[in-house]
Amino acid sequence: MGMAGALAAFFGVPMGGSLFALEINSRFGIEYYEHLMEAIFCGELTMLVFRSLSRVPIRPIWDLTDEDHGHLEAAHLWSILVGAALGLIGAGMAYFFALFHSNFIKIVSWLDLLDNSRAIQRAVFGWSFLSLMNLTFPQTMFWSEDEIQVLFTRGPAKDLPHVWPQSGWSGYELDTILKTGAIGFLKLFTISFSLAQGSRGGFIFPAFLAGGMVGRAISDFVGIPLPIGILCVAAACNTAITRTAFATPLILIFLSGELTAGPAVLMASLTSLFTTGSIRFIKTQIARADIDHSIFYSRRNENSENIESDDEIEATE
Repeated sequence: MGMAGALAAFFGVPMGGSLFALEINSRFGIEYYEHLMEAIFCGELTMLVFRSLSRVPIRPIWDLTDEDHGHLEAAHLWSILVGAALGLIGAGMAYFFALFHSNFIKIVSWLDLLDNSRAIQRAVFGWSFLSLMNLTFPQTMFWSEDEIQVLFTRGPAKDLPHVWPQSGWSGYELDTILKTGAIGFLKLFTISFSLAQGSRGGFIFPAFLAGGMVGRAISDFVGIPLPIGILCVAAACNTAITRTAFATPLILIFLSGELTAGPAVLMASLTSLFTTGSIRFIKTQIARADIDHSIFYSRRNENSENIESDDEIEATE
């Protein structure tokens, strides 16, 4: 309940934040469903109190429009199929990230830096990579919640908040499709470095940015509407990592104000969920053993195993 309230207040999306808290505990869907209604109600009340005290309005925080692209007024039915295709791309990004991070952790382990007694050495090791990355590509800095507005619209580096010097030492700008998409993968590297070096903090908005930048590059290259391209890949990338197939689309749609893109974003998220079942990035996510069936657990299978073991005992006797 507390987690649902906190996430609902943080995102400003009561339904999305509450569902996120319920989904992230498991690898496939809302397995802890008993307190679904109470969690959503808690999220609604918590957001009301938080926004009242902070005087922060309830509204989208990103505007994906620019001089050449307006809001998505209507979406064709084919956008759902496009969402499925973009979901596969986002899932592929998440698989690449999981593979890279797993191997990077092995390097950190080989260097004997995972022991907490060497936390300072591990932090220096990680920040060496991060500093080099951030100085070269300032678009990869920070948590991305505020940076997303500039990057999704391919704005100049001088408009990046919290960054100085904004252009870094390379003068990197999002002036080509290739350089735009590259930021998405470079952001995945920074997430891995941050986690490996022991930094506390989330990877939800960084995953949004990584997927969204690749989605922006695809939109510019293929010519699909920006909200569909950006939000679908962003949702797919985050869903594959956090396993939050319902919460992620709700959060992204509200934060961007692109309601019409909803069906395509949901399809991308579900496609990513089904195609990345083997990825277990969050180790604490487990299937419930007290329900009759889930995609990763079946009571029937457990009973059959018990029957087989009983038969073996009898045969032995």
